[in-house]
Amino acid sequence: MRLKTLQATTMAEAMRLVRTELGEDAIIVSTTESGDGVRITAAIETPEPDLDFRNMGTEESLVERISEALDSHRAPQPLADKIASIASELGTTDLLQTLAGALDLVFEFEPISHARTNGPLLLFGPPGSGKTSAIAKLAARAVLDRVPVTMITTDTARAGALQQLETYGKRLNVSVKTASAPEELAGLVKDLSGQFLLIDTTSVNPFLPQEITQLRAFTDAAGGEGVLVMAAGREPLEAQDMTTEFRKLNPTRLMVTGLDMSRRLGGILTTLHASGAAFAEISATPDIVDGLRPVNPVMLARLLLEITNTRVTNSERDPVDRPERVADTQQATGWK
Repeated sequence: MRLKTLQATTMAEAMRLVRTELGEDAIIVSTTESGDGVRITAAIETPEPDLDFRNMGTEESLVERISEALDSHRAPQPLADKIASIASELGTTDLLQTLAGALDLVFEFEPISHARTNGPLLLFGPPGSGKTSAIAKLAARAVLDRVPVTMITTDTARAGALQQLETYGKRLNVSVKTASAPEELAGLVKDLSGQFLLIDTTSVNPFLPQEITQLRAFTDAAGGEGVLVMAAGREPLEAQDMTTEFRKLNPTRLMVTGLDMSRRLGGILTTLHASGAAFAEISATPDIVDGLRPVNPVMLARLLLEITNTRVTNSERDPVDRPERVADTQQATGWK
């Protein structure tokens, strides 16, 4: 799959750019409107010859291929059976289309957009999930879209946590605030009304009730939406147990980090299923600017089928082939 983000002054102009650069078969992944115009992300399927998923034969062979792929990713059997069963009922002859259709019926997909979020975004997850970097990547996207944004951290005790976020803030020219108690956070959210607020939290062990209780106090104080951040590559059953506990905090969306270091995605499928949240974004690069990718069923299906070849790599990330886009990004964020 080839992903491309384009910017224009009007939606009509943006759509013309999509057709010109990606062709008539491009799929619109997300659109964002701001005071300076429209930013649109589109995708086009570009399978390599040895990865041609079309015309794979009978319905039975398609389902068999899907089951094999899910098994290779160590997806739990009940979930794999559910996806394969739905795939068998779609009656299509295109492997990629069949798996994408089944995934679309099993899971929800909803990329993060500052224009379509319900209040502040509060990110939470276990230690090592990459929340702070994810916050910075979301902030960089907002800066690029010229949206007023502030980063807030409640992680004021862990050594280096505030300094890390402040470093990101300085390089992005984004304000960073701290809230050591739920009451402070509630006050900041009120005072910063009108800003796109991104809230980083202290990592918690979901199996310790007291830590979940403390985190809940901050989520209640923030209002808005809770976003669960999980690293790819976790053992599926462990991921399921952890996510079941995090579900008590009612996350609306899921972000997955570290995709570039994982070749088995069963843990992601399990987390998505157990969380009840919509799949929003993936991170497959340490880069802050343009470091996230919105997820759709076709992208997820392709990742599951391309077991040995790849991930979303730098060659698929805009703005590699648009030098002017790189310049715009650096000018807007100050990030070199």
